[in-house]
Formats: sequence, structure tokens, C-alpha cells
Amino acid sequence: MSAHDRLTHLLELAGEGSQRTALVGELADLLLDWPCDCPDAMRAPVVALLEKTVRETDDDTRAKLAARLGGHGELPLELVNEFYLSAPRSVRREILMRNELAGEADDVAAEPDAALLVAAARDAKLGDFTERFGSAFAIAPCTAETILCDASGEALAVLCKGAHLDRAAFSAVALLKGAPAADTAARLCAFDMVPQHAAERLTRYWQIHHSPSEYRQTEAAE
Repeated sequence: MSAHDRLTHLLELAGEGSQRTALVGELADLLLDWPCDCPDAMRAPVVALLEKTVRETDDDTRAKLAARLGGHGELPLELVNEFYLSAPRSVRREILMRNELAGEADDVAAEPDAALLVAAARDAKLGDFTERFGSAFAIAPCTAETILCDASGEALAVLCKGAHLDRAAFSAVALLKGAPAADTAARLCAFDMVPQHAAERLTRYWQIHHSPSEYRQTEAAE
């Protein structure tokens, strides 16, 4: 199939809402093995379409694609950040290192009140901590749930460190509301292992691209 035919096919898939999984897979195939007869000018729109579409696909598909990103430093940082929460440990480390080398985030991440957040985590009467947690960090409820359910604790460490919460606040939330972990000590050490600039950049990414307003728009579209 020629580059022109391939791009035409991708546009047809993009027009069919039921073909998201197929579209995401073919977009990833194209980016990870860019054809020599495909103009470089098409990379940017392909990246933008993949980044948008992957947010609308299922967890299984995201995880499979995330596992393929290792060693592909040519992919835009904004795109690989979208896969962080679905990526295996080795790919996560690559993503963190790329963010760290990229330096400080352009904007300051929203910083929740640590004392109020820990108090909410300790309140057994509070019905939905995930919603309160997401609101405190200015991220969508589904993203907040994914972060809290990460048994390694690294995603929570990234978010807390990126929003300038201290280790004590992270530890309290991890122990009270985090997913059960086989190695609690290792999970608590995750905070120290996360690079600061990387945490700030990823946290800001989630607040921009996984904000509560973005979540509401996606729900309305569905």
C-alpha cells in the first residue's frame, strides 16, 4: 500500500467512531516505522490524531501500544506522556528520564492543600475519595483512579512530587487510599526515585490533557 493510500485509509478510519482501536493501532504502526515515501510533513497531524484517539480507546489497547514505545526516542514527548500510566516499568523510566532532561515545565502545576488531602484520605465517612483527590489535583476522576490504583506507587509519587507535596503527604495517601502492594516499603520509596522536573512536567501534562473539563467533553461526545 502506498503512503497516499495508507493515509487515505487512516482518514477513513478516523471518520468511523467504531474503529478507534483499529485506527490507534495503524497510527502507531505508521509512526513506529515511518515509510520513506511518506512526507515528513504528515508526522505532526498523525501524532496529533494518535494522541487524541488513544485517550478514547480501552485500557488493553493502550497497554499494548505503550509496551512498544521503548527505545523510540524520536517520538514527541507530548505523545509518549500520554502512555505513561499504561506503560511497563522500563518504558515508564524512559518517559521519566525524557521529561527530566526536558527541564522545568512551562506552567506551574496546581498545588493542593496537603493537610486537607490527608484529612480526606483518613475520613472513613467520605464517600468518594477519588473524586475529591482528582479535584484537588485538577485532574479527571478516571485519571485520578488510575493513579491511585497503580500498585507500584510511582504514578502517585509523580503526581504528589509534581504538585510539590512532601513525602509525608504522599506516604499517607499511598497507605490509606493506594492500591494494595506486596512491597509497601518499595512503594513508599518511589517518591525518592522520581526526578523532580519529570514529575512537574507529567503532572502539568495530566492537568492540561486530563482535566475535569476534558473528561466532561469526552463523556458528552460519547
